[in-house]
Amino acid sequence: MRQPLLKHTHIIKLGRFLDMLYRPSEIAEEIGVTTDTVCRSYIPAGLPYTRDENNRIWIHGPAFAAWAKATIARKKSQRVPLPDGQGWCMRCNQAVEMIRPTILPATRYFELLQSPCPHCGGTVNRGRARQHPSTVQGEGQGMGVKP
Repeated sequence: MRQPLLKHTHIIKLGRFLDMLYRPSEIAEEIGVTTDTVCRSYIPAGLPYTRDENNRIWIHGPAFAAWAKATIARKKSQRVPLPDGQGWCMRCNQAVEMIRPTILPATRYFELLQSPCPHCGGTVNRGRARQHPSTVQGEGQGMGVKP
């Protein structure tokens, strides 16, 4: 079964839950998803809940937050970084070999590698820490201040 999608905007809102029981519609409204997402995605994925005598679903707020954080941690632990020399092609949706990449400085500490995809010809990008940082002028140098 696929893991449920929890976006960053949902994760930020986990701290809002009080020590009380919520209906699925209240959980959905609080984090900004539909009730169907809670009922058809989160509950089958293992979200802890209880049912009352009228068969209504109730979700404990801190239990939901703990489940969501555990789900996120599990997803992060399954990530495997791409090996050096490879990038992700968004058109092919796969890792491809970067052939003679062009290095584009993005910021002072970050650079972008660009290469054509060997399969579809689209542009493949990969970011990395800058290999040759620019020389930073010392304090007062180059500003007309004499040492």
